[in-house]
Amino acid sequence: MRIFPKLTELQIKEIKSKAEQRFYRACVDQLSSEWLIFHSIPFIHKLSGTPRDGEADFVIFSPIQGFLVVEVKGGGVEFDPATGKWTSTNAQREINPIKDPFQQALVEKKAILRQITQNSQWPGLHISHLTCGHAVFLPDIDNVQPLEMPEAPPEIIGSRADLQNLESWINKVFAYWKGDQHNSQALGAGGLKIVEQMFCTLKKVRPLLSSQIRDEEDRRIELTYQQTQSLRVIGKRKRAIICGGAGTGKTLLAVDRASQLAKSGIKTLLLCYNRPLADHLKDVIGKNDNLFPMTFHQLCDWRIQQVLSKTGRDLKSEAEQAHPSRNLYDVQKPYALALSTECLPEERFDAIIVDEGQDFKGDDYWLPIEWLLRDGKESYLYIFYDFNQALYQQNASLPIKDEPFTLTVNCRNTKYIHEAAYHFYKGDQVDPPDNEGVPVETHTKETLPEQVDELHSLVSALISKERMEPKDIVILVAGYAKENYYKELRSLTLHKGIKYSIEAHRVPNTVLVDTVTRFKGLESNILILWGLDEFDPKQDKEDLYVAFSRAKSRLHLFGTQAACQRALETHF
Repeated sequence: MRIFPKLTELQIKEIKSKAEQRFYRACVDQLSSEWLIFHSIPFIHKLSGTPRDGEADFVIFSPIQGFLVVEVKGGGVEFDPATGKWTSTNAQREINPIKDPFQQALVEKKAILRQITQNSQWPGLHISHLTCGHAVFLPDIDNVQPLEMPEAPPEIIGSRADLQNLESWINKVFAYWKGDQHNSQALGAGGLKIVEQMFCTLKKVRPLLSSQIRDEEDRRIELTYQQTQSLRVIGKRKRAIICGGAGTGKTLLAVDRASQLAKSGIKTLLLCYNRPLADHLKDVIGKNDNLFPMTFHQLCDWRIQQVLSKTGRDLKSEAEQAHPSRNLYDVQKPYALALSTECLPEERFDAIIVDEGQDFKGDDYWLPIEWLLRDGKESYLYIFYDFNQALYQQNASLPIKDEPFTLTVNCRNTKYIHEAAYHFYKGDQVDPPDNEGVPVETHTKETLPEQVDELHSLVSALISKERMEPKDIVILVAGYAKENYYKELRSLTLHKGIKYSIEAHRVPNTVLVDTVTRFKGLESNILILWGLDEFDPKQDKEDLYVAFSRAKSRLHLFGTQAACQRALETHF
């Protein structure tokens, strides 16, 4: 005997009806392995085309018989033909109206028969006349003859005595419904399998990934707002370093601070190092005549062009002549920027906000930035900085000597991604976010073609099945081996014509593919890190720290099994 749900004795006692409790125990104690029983099975049936809720007290299935619906009623039962009303009387002699139990059982039988026979597998069994019946069981009554009516023959009414030999009573009821009809058919093993699939199979649906990520984003916004409030401790200080690990909201706070200053009429320069980050900042900020977001080298080019236009001096040539063998980006352009402050003394800024300050390389960068301030004492200078990345780069000291303000909570990542990224972190403690998420997922394939197939299938499923927007998925690869991976994706097309966009950000209807270095300062709901075989965790700690921490909600790692294991388990 199998019964669903399978209840403990404590749970049985919680069944509201004492009569149903006794019938449930009798099923468990007496019935053989032939029977499959369901207690309190809900369903929806249609009467005159209108859907209505229904529930059967007990439904008993047998492969060698059919099925039987049993309605169980406790106490005394009475029917008044003058009014057509049914009532029950409990132990306290309280009289309560009830539904016609025989009509209930009949309706339940028809509804369950309809559900079974409408199953797509049922026609293949060739069962045209399934044996099925309904009955009423009254465990508190000895004599059921007074209830005998045309619609309630005594053969389908159970009494207290029948509770002592339940299997015999069930067989008698089946025999009554089968009668002399030779065409009545048993449920059979095939029919029982359909019943099990319909009523016994674990039913489980999970929310779409897009819905889960939306919920995580709502929590992320709350955490970031709390972090923003904590920055109020800066007060009216005009120079400050704000440091924090990946995900602590440095970029958001830098934008917020720059926007506030610009809205108050202060001419503000918002600097970063990476071009994709600068383009992102421009999109976020929109048009503001007092706010100038750009990269450091865009600033150099802009100032060189301003000087050339307004004074005729070619600072680019002067820098090349002054430092003919030095690096264009690290020496010559910063030198030209410094010269521009002499050529255009009035073209300065009242506030400079620097994001990702750890990428600014020493005094050649910081001196011209300071000279761009209108007033060395009264103008604002805020530097947002990740000391962990600076530790790897061993940068020169910053132009602000005060103790930094430290951001201590990771607002961006989930806990699992935080743990993976901060495996590579050294510095002040950063607390994990209050966003659980799911474990980092590894996709281990030993050859590049296998990895391409796996990656393409994953991205396709994220878009078509999980309803993720292409813009919410980013694939990052190792910069020094990028072409090996780019060429594998260029010709592939995703769901509804969506394509991969190689190093081109914000292209509609595409999934971005880029390098870890170019994606610094940015983030993605779903991040796929491909090419782990190109990384050495001990040599490329910063790249892995940056890459892992770009993922907000989901992080997928692609590479050989050994490479994935090294990235997650190497100790420092």
